Amino acid sequence: MPTYANFNGQIMEAAEVKLPVTDLSILRGYGIFDYFLVREKVAMFLDDYLARFYRSADILGLNIPVTKLEMASQIRQLVSANNVPDAGIRLLLTGGNSPDGYSPSTPNFLILQHPVSWVPQKDYDQGIKLISHCFQRELPEVKSINYLTGIKHQQEMIAAGAGEILYHDGKCWRETVRANVFFIANGEIFTPGEKILKGITRKQVIHLAAKKFKVNEADIPVAFMDDVSEIFITSSTKGVLPVVEVDGKKVGAGKPGPISTTLSTEWEKHVKAYIREKASHLVG
Repeated sequence: MPTYANFNGQIMEAAEVKLPVTDLSILRGYGIFDYFLVREKVAMFLDDYLARFYRSADILGLNIPVTKLEMASQIRQLVSANNVPDAGIRLLLTGGNSPDGYSPSTPNFLILQHPVSWVPQKDYDQGIKLISHCFQRELPEVKSINYLTGIKHQQEMIAAGAGEILYHDGKCWRETVRANVFFIANGEIFTPGEKILKGITRKQVIHLAAKKFKVNEADIPVAFMDDVSEIFITSSTKGVLPVVEVDGKKVGAGKPGPISTTLSTEWEKHVKAYIREKASHLVG
């Protein structure tokens, strides 16, 4: 069965989608994307993802050719065309075909659907390792297509047996390549509040966590790692994923802690409740 994509408003076979070599996404890496899950054909937390996508476009001065309502409709049409209940949806907006190879023009807009690379259950049970790297993303509030640093250091991460690279700017912890990070100390939760991409899963988890724990959004000094008893990271595909080691040093007892485990369970309940609610509206 072919996989379909939406290219500038038209549903077509994904293999037939072609960008011109003069597009700024190719020539200069100028463009944005966003990514979210479809679970049981329900687009997860769609309003939040669309809001972030439009904000990224606005910051880069790119004009999205459809309204949010039209985009939501196009996403539903693509999910129906592919008829795959669980998948990843990627929204992609490029800098457009540039006559001088530098100036943005009319963007090309794509909606792509992908299989999901699910995190193995053992990683939730045992936790994952991180390695750190000194790097501050440019325009961190924008979900840019530029992942040069993370990809460049991917083999280093794999060689260390790590699941993600944790960025710091020399003073404070920021985020991982593809997730937000949370630290736990003295029963409180701390997460960076600035110079990061504010993830949608991060937003939902903060809301869930605040019902039971004190949550602090603030700069977190690198030295704070010495006081941490638990760490977890969050993203659309990872949910709440415990971290048990950073740069070869154990976090706490070196196994998923009680708060991380609790929030991982609460997150799964939250996801299932969201699916039930939205699926009932679709049926109705």
